[in-house]
Amino acid sequence: MKLNRMKHFTSLSMLAALLLSCAGLPTHAQEGPKSLSNKNLFNKRAPNKSAPGQWRPKDGTYATPGRNFDARCGEYGDTQIDWSGNFISGGEEGCKITKLSDTAPGSIRLDVVCDSADREGHPYKEIILLKKIDKKTIFLRETQDGKFKRPGGSMAYCPDSAQRMYSDSRKKG
Repeated sequence: MKLNRMKHFTSLSMLAALLLSCAGLPTHAQEGPKSLSNKNLFNKRAPNKSAPGQWRPKDGTYATPGRNFDARCGEYGDTQIDWSGNFISGGEEGCKITKLSDTAPGSIRLDVVCDSADREGHPYKEIILLKKIDKKTIFLRETQDGKFKRPGGSMAYCPDSAQRMYSDSRKKG
């Protein structure tokens, strides 16, 4: 009986010593997201400029790459990102960004409050995840009714001509 208690005590002592020796080591993979409060979401830097080392997709219009990419861009794309307006939209859904979190290098999480034509007057909260694929392409995944039900997909930055067309239409509208 005393032998079992002694083994148990020795095991716990060794575990405690191991944990204490690791206490000062960095835990990069386990660190939580670095959040920015709403008031600090967009500071005095240019809207699409982030702090050093933090990735942000470019302001503008994005469309699903593939066969009809140019046509989709010509129809104002599938997604628009407006950092200066604190806004992201797609289709008939427009979302105000309430919180931005850096989740990993090249990845961000946006907590948003959205309005949609099919939910007139009833804003709802969602989450949008953006990940850098390359210089002009992002991966976008969003919740639907608070759950990740859809797989998400790639979005490529539309050509300059489409960016100007969308920008001009916003100035007129």
